[in-house]
Amino acid sequence: MLEKLKKNSLKRRLPLIIILLVAAVGLLIYFGPDFITWAKGPVAFEELSIDEIEDQYVSMTFELTFGTYATEVTTTTRNGSTVSERDSMQYHAVLVGGLDRYMYTDESLYWEFIGLAVPSKYFDTVEIIDKNSDEFFENYDLRALDTRMNITGQIFPMDNRMLRYYKSFFRSADYTEEEIDAYCAPYYIQIGSLSRGSIEVVLIMNALAVILILIAGVMLIMALTGAYQKKLIKTLKAQGDMELERADVDFASAFEPAKGIKIGRSYLFDCTSAKTQIIPLRQIAWAYTHQTNHQKYGRTVSTTYNSMIYTEDKKLHRLAIPSKEICDQIMEDLSRKCPAGIFGYSDQLKQLFHKNYDEFTRLRRQKEAELNPDPYTSDPYQNN
Repeated sequence: MLEKLKKNSLKRRLPLIIILLVAAVGLLIYFGPDFITWAKGPVAFEELSIDEIEDQYVSMTFELTFGTYATEVTTTTRNGSTVSERDSMQYHAVLVGGLDRYMYTDESLYWEFIGLAVPSKYFDTVEIIDKNSDEFFENYDLRALDTRMNITGQIFPMDNRMLRYYKSFFRSADYTEEEIDAYCAPYYIQIGSLSRGSIEVVLIMNALAVILILIAGVMLIMALTGAYQKKLIKTLKAQGDMELERADVDFASAFEPAKGIKIGRSYLFDCTSAKTQIIPLRQIAWAYTHQTNHQKYGRTVSTTYNSMIYTEDKKLHRLAIPSKEICDQIMEDLSRKCPAGIFGYSDQLKQLFHKNYDEFTRLRRQKEAELNPDPYTSDPYQNN
């Protein structure tokens, strides 16, 4: 029995395990390279030349801006009307390699630029940097640059729209097309970002992939080791040393009215999920068939059936059954094997069960006595 139940658990869990693993692999394929990039750490932007910056994940000190070449505005609308507008991103032209490369060298170097996308949460600091930059360009006094930001981000190519703004900005600064092509790299640094999204998103997605793999692994181990049957085994062993063996024999000869539902002489086995549920027939207090009509536009489009089984501890076991005929068959079989159980539904029985359980129990004992007037000479649980 236990080996069959293990196989059933594996069969029930395998589709979900596969889905979890496929999802995890997908996340790792998509976000994994970015995680590796993040784990390796950023490259120092000041050490890169204009020919080396493409697709790099960098860290840099932002203390000087040549100006803002574009501003992204977020508009909030309500009922088709604009409610508010706010600047959500600024795009600055900054020096490739940082300022020191050009100030502390004996060579005459042309200034080379790249874009920098700055989110709104940094605007207060950037406003100061922008003001300091204006002062710096008046007399090239480095003391004006007393505010800086240490930033990390991915370098991306500009799209056509942003590239137009970028080139237009430098044309207005009297750069020729040849100078723009030579000294203005068509890339920008996105602060706090990697190729597939923000650093936070990349880390969360990779962590989620690991969690999905762990969950799938735990499910697989539990199915293979029989962990889903531990509670069943514990329950049976608590009733005596021979009860597990008795349940094993009962399982082998049990009647299976619906797939995953097996009814023996002493137990009902619910194997419709990975975790096997077992109900001692002698503990069934009340059982009935519940029918649910699913409607759409006032018309019944489908019907589902459940065998509702309450045990003496008033715990409900709901069994999904494919048809009313099979439900009736289950009720008929249980009624023969559970003389102390009440079968069928009525509002009066519901009231008794939930509001006056002592009276409900009296009805059960009365029914049992009528079916078995001499309990000392026969065992109603072993006559079938």
